[in-house]
Amino acid sequence: MTNQSLPDNDHISRYCKPSTVDDGIPMFTAFIPRQDEDYLSVNWLEYFGETELNAAIERVREVFRSKDFTLRPNGRFAVLNVEAAKTAVHEAVGRTLNIDHLPLSDDPSHAGILGYSSEDLVVAVELAALVTSQDVHPAIP
Repeated sequence: MTNQSLPDNDHISRYCKPSTVDDGIPMFTAFIPRQDEDYLSVNWLEYFGETELNAAIERVREVFRSKDFTLRPNGRFAVLNVEAAKTAVHEAVGRTLNIDHLPLSDDPSHAGILGYSSEDLVVAVELAALVTSQDVHPAIP
C-alpha cells in the first residue's frame, strides 16, 4: 500500500449500504469503520482523471461491479471534499484525520480515512453532517 495523502481540493466517495441510508441521505452509521479495520474505506474520485463528478462516480460503480460487489438500489454514494472532512472533524473534536490513497489490486482508486475507529462515533457524526442531498448519488442510476 502507498500512503499518499490525497490533495485537499480532491473528493472521496463512500458507498453507503441501504441500512445506513434514511430518506435518501446517509446516516452517521455509514461512516463508522468496521471493528477489524484501521480506516474507513472510500474511493478517490480524481484518481480517474474525469472532469465531471457524475463520470467519476460511474467509474467507481464500474470498480464495484468488477469486484462482484452488489450495489443495492437503495444504496448511495456520499461525496466529501477531503479538506472539508479533515477540517470539520478537527474543529469539532480536535482529531486529525488523514485521507490516503490505499490502492488495492482490484480497486486502484481505493483510499482510506485514517485516524479514528469504530469507537469514535462523534467523528462519524461529523462526517455525515457534511453530506447534503447534492453530495448523494444513487448506487444504481
